[in-house]
Amino acid sequence: MKNFFLFSILFYISINIFSQQEWSLEQCIQYGVQNSLNIKNQALNAEIAKANHLQSKLALLPDIHAAATHSYNYGKVVDPFTNDFAMDRIQTNNFYLASSIVLFNGLKLLNNIKEQMSNTNTAELLLKKTENDVMLNIATLYLQVIFDSLNISTIHQQVILSELQVNRAELLYESGSISEDNLLNLQAQLASEQSNLITAEGRYELDLLALKQAMYYNDTVPLKIKIPTDIQPIIDKHVNIPPLDTILLYAFNNLPDIKVAEWQLQSAKYSFKAAKGNFSPTLSLSLSYGTGYSTASKQITEYEYSGYDTIGITTGTPPNFVLAPHLNYNYQTIPFKNQLNDNINQSLGLSLQIPIFNRGIYHNQYQIGKINLQIAENNLEQTKLNLQNIIEQAYYDMVAAEKKLDARNLYLKAQKIAYYNQQERFELGLISSIDFMNSKNQYTQAEIQQLQASVELLFRYIILDFYQGKSLSL
Repeated sequence: MKNFFLFSILFYISINIFSQQEWSLEQCIQYGVQNSLNIKNQALNAEIAKANHLQSKLALLPDIHAAATHSYNYGKVVDPFTNDFAMDRIQTNNFYLASSIVLFNGLKLLNNIKEQMSNTNTAELLLKKTENDVMLNIATLYLQVIFDSLNISTIHQQVILSELQVNRAELLYESGSISEDNLLNLQAQLASEQSNLITAEGRYELDLLALKQAMYYNDTVPLKIKIPTDIQPIIDKHVNIPPLDTILLYAFNNLPDIKVAEWQLQSAKYSFKAAKGNFSPTLSLSLSYGTGYSTASKQITEYEYSGYDTIGITTGTPPNFVLAPHLNYNYQTIPFKNQLNDNINQSLGLSLQIPIFNRGIYHNQYQIGKINLQIAENNLEQTKLNLQNIIEQAYYDMVAAEKKLDARNLYLKAQKIAYYNQQERFELGLISSIDFMNSKNQYTQAEIQQLQASVELLFRYIILDFYQGKSLSL
């Protein structure tokens, strides 16, 4: 009982410690990659592609098969081993081993191997691309959760400040320094900010749920994200972005997107060549080795003499009768083992098949292969253009985000000074509560906009780091 109580305490402590663990971006990405069903399915597709590749290589080997039959024949039938007519029931057994191999079929088998090899490489790169997509999605949602959390902190600070202002305004109202309208306006402002806080908290929960769904997070322990207290140091870590051409060069040579399209083009080329091979003659070699057994195959076991039979008359005078001994024979079926040895047969042959007309099937496959090749070529060019457009867009979004953050910092600085000036004037009764609330709202919006600009710039930096082959991290 004592041990159980101690174990319960330790278990509770361990759960409590784990529940307080803050997940970094790297941890979220690692968890998501390990649990993503899309990644698991693509990994299975890669295994299927490998199996198809192996099967295409095994197709070069000869096929070997063995067979055995056991049958009964009734009525008048030709025994396959004696070639005599038999009227009784005959039991026959056949055993054979056969093999065949394609010697030439227009290089179709070799092109199939190359096609399946290309498909295998495509599947492996698609697996990597799927992992990249999952990682980018998690990073995007992770940064959104960070913004939501920092936004909640900003609004919460404003709520605390508004509560202090309402408390001070109540004292000023009781002393007759401000009117009731000014007090009511401040109380309304506090209620509005409290509502904004609830909305921000709801947004945080929704975005956190989206992150957990992207991670396939199904643990009972709540997911707690590591929230930085200041984003600027993180931004400074990612600020050294190389020129656009350098990023494009690396992405074109290393990211799986273009490599997938290139291998798909190779697959289409070999598929087209295989379709052309259908018009070529097929030369095959076959051989077989067999034997058999039949109950109609008999051998003499013994005989007995029972006199003579007249089988003819000579032409002389007087004529003489030609006699032959009359023998009675006893038969038995030749033993199974002996028949297997006696009935061995072997064959070796070449087969040449020349396609002449097959209802247009080969021609249609040839045309489809030609079209698929053109589609693959277009897809490769489109993939290059898409990747270039995405990276260029990300780069110029980063440039714009840098300028936006600079502008937001200046705006926030100005609004902060204006807010504190208006606060002093309001406390002196020089401005109305409406003017003061407008200044406070502008200051709050400036803080939120500066936070948005900071998170956006951090996101732009991380995306460009990713296109340079760097890990997704803060």
